[in-house]
Amino acid sequence: METRPLQKLASITAAAALLACAALKPLCAAEDPRYFDKKAIGTTTADFLNLPVGARAAGMGGAYSAISEEASGVYWNPAGLVQIPKLSAVFMRAQYIDDISYQYAAYAHRLSYDSVVGVSALMTDIGAITRTDISNNTLGSFTPQDQVFTLAYSKAILEFSDKDIDVAVGVSGKYIKSRILHSAESYAMDIGVMTYNFGDIPYRLAVTASNMGGGLSYDEESNPLPLTFKMGAAVSPFRNMLLATDVVFPKQNSPNVLFGGELALTPNELTRLCVRAGLNMQELHDGLNGFSMGLGATLHFFTLDYAFIPMGELGSTHRISITFDFPFRSPIFQRRDRSIFTKMKGISFK
Repeated sequence: METRPLQKLASITAAAALLACAALKPLCAAEDPRYFDKKAIGTTTADFLNLPVGARAAGMGGAYSAISEEASGVYWNPAGLVQIPKLSAVFMRAQYIDDISYQYAAYAHRLSYDSVVGVSALMTDIGAITRTDISNNTLGSFTPQDQVFTLAYSKAILEFSDKDIDVAVGVSGKYIKSRILHSAESYAMDIGVMTYNFGDIPYRLAVTASNMGGGLSYDEESNPLPLTFKMGAAVSPFRNMLLATDVVFPKQNSPNVLFGGELALTPNELTRLCVRAGLNMQELHDGLNGFSMGLGATLHFFTLDYAFIPMGELGSTHRISITFDFPFRSPIFQRRDRSIFTKMKGISFK
């Protein structure tokens, strides 16, 4: 790779870091030194914000911040939305531990050849819980629920892009509502940067800052959101192979590393069959297995994905998602034309 693209990449990464620091400065003024450490477990709320969405991403262990390229980018990295075709939609249902389940839906639409807007909704269903008083007398039941609604915008930065590198940024705003016995509301935002590097061995790099915002207060005391920073990378050493890793810095725990891989078989131009695997080092250390696996099949506009994630003594979890991309979304590094440079003359944006 030439020196010029590397200099651009360094400038972009530095700008993203400065932007995140500027946004977080008010939040860090009274920062508890326990944060971003194992001693911080249990010090944040709204852990449902960390539930992985999309069976493809879950099957790859959550190492997805540098892969995000369909509507689920609203969650993983809004910068990746700029790589969708005209439109993209994803619907997922996850069967979590015990009787807990959650659903996710997202839609992204191209506004122009260099900008995309997306929306999403995440809802959890924990089921009914018996309510008792201090004397263990039954007082009926309650049903905790969580909801997250997100609006995202992604923009290609053509000034930093050329024939060797594509650059995109994204930002999203979230409305968070959670109910246990009483309800709490909050707002947050995510920021993401992604680069697509076209060379002999193409790769992607990403930086994200998620859940920047105020805390949730169910009664009098407010607890902070699970602020998370990620640095991700993905590489395609061969035409149908994708390897990815994320280094995660969560406010409520010590740093973590995620690994993911995907192998694809392409019988024809409009069909892909994929097998995936992932590893979450934090879950591995905590005795929750840490491994994940998944399968995927794409036929023209539709993709069906499944992920199986065992969690040790807590049981196994399953995720299934359906993705619709129009026109057909081919892998980024296998496209004849890259979307943020191509005017896409054959597609109407209105």
